[in-house]
Amino acid sequence: MSDREIVLDGVSKTFEGSSTPAVAPLDLTFAAGEVTVLIGPSGCGKTTTLRMVNRLVEPTTGTIRIGGVDVRDRPVTELRRNIGYVIQQIGLFPHRTVAQNIATVPALHGWAKGRIRDRVEELVDLVGIDRDMLRRYPTELSGGQQQRVGVARALAADPPVLLMDEPFGAVDPIVRGHLQRELLEIQARLHKTIVLVTHDLDEAITLGDRIAVLNSGGVVEQFATPDEMLSSPANGFVADFLGRDRSIKRLALTKVRDLDLLPVSSNGDGPGDATATSVRSDSTLRDALEAILVAPLPEAIVRDDDGSAIGRVTLEAIRRGLER
Repeated sequence: MSDREIVLDGVSKTFEGSSTPAVAPLDLTFAAGEVTVLIGPSGCGKTTTLRMVNRLVEPTTGTIRIGGVDVRDRPVTELRRNIGYVIQQIGLFPHRTVAQNIATVPALHGWAKGRIRDRVEELVDLVGIDRDMLRRYPTELSGGQQQRVGVARALAADPPVLLMDEPFGAVDPIVRGHLQRELLEIQARLHKTIVLVTHDLDEAITLGDRIAVLNSGGVVEQFATPDEMLSSPANGFVADFLGRDRSIKRLALTKVRDLDLLPVSSNGDGPGDATATSVRSDSTLRDALEAILVAPLPEAIVRDDDGSAIGRVTLEAIRRGLER
C-alpha cells in the first residue's frame, strides 16, 4: 500500500442530538497520486467526509487509514501537520506576511531558516506569485493571489495528502479557471493525493481523476472516472445530477491532439490560411466545438505550442471523439 493512499472503511458520522447520520457508512479508497472529487447537493456530507480525514471531525464509526496507518493512532497535531488543507475562505493569518504565512508549517516542524526561505521561494514560483509580494500582507492581495498563497502554504512541508474544501469557490470564474489549470500543472509535477470538495460539476470533471457523487446522508451513488460517469450514470439520481447536457460535458475530457486530425491544406486554402479560425492542440473538444460554431466554419486549424499548423479538426472528428 502506498504511503499516500487514503482508505475509508465503514466510516460514518452522526452528530450529537441527531438520529439521522450526516454520513452513512462509507467504504472508499482515494488512490495515491490522484485527485478525488466529492460532489453532491448541499447537506450530503461531502465536507464532513473531508474533515474526518484530518480529524477536524471525529468519525462515529469506522476507520480511516493513510498509508495503512489509522489516523487515530497518530497525535492529531502531528497528523494535521502532514496533511495540506486549503479552504474557500483561505484562512491566511492577516498579521503575517505572505512569506510568513507560507512558512507556517515548516516553522512548526523546526526547519532551519535557510531551508524555510528556499522552500518559500520555490513555492511562490510554483504557484505563480511574484517574489516581490512576499513582504506584503494578505489584505494587500487580490482574491486569486490569496488563494495561491493558501495553496503554497498547504504544500510548504511537502505533505503527501492535500485536502481542498471549495478551494476556488470565492473567486470569479476567470480567476477560477486559471487556478484550476495551475492546480493541474502542479499536480502533474508533484503527484499528491488530493481530495477536493466542490459543488461545481464542471470543476469536478476538469480536476478529478475520480468523482464520488454523494446523496443526502452521505450515501455514495457512484464512484467512477469522469468519463465513466458521464457516459454511464449509475442511476437516475446521478443522471439528474449530471444534467441533460452530460454528453456536451464529456467534450471537456478529450484534447484535440488526441483526435485523428485531417492534414493541413498545402495550397493555403481553408484552415491553412492565417485568417481561418484555429485552436491549440491542448484545447478540449468543447473549446474546438465552440470555436467552430462561433466562426462559423466547418472546421478549425490545430496549432502546436509554437504556432505551427499540425492538422484540422472537423465537427465529424469531434463527434467521433465522443464515441471513443
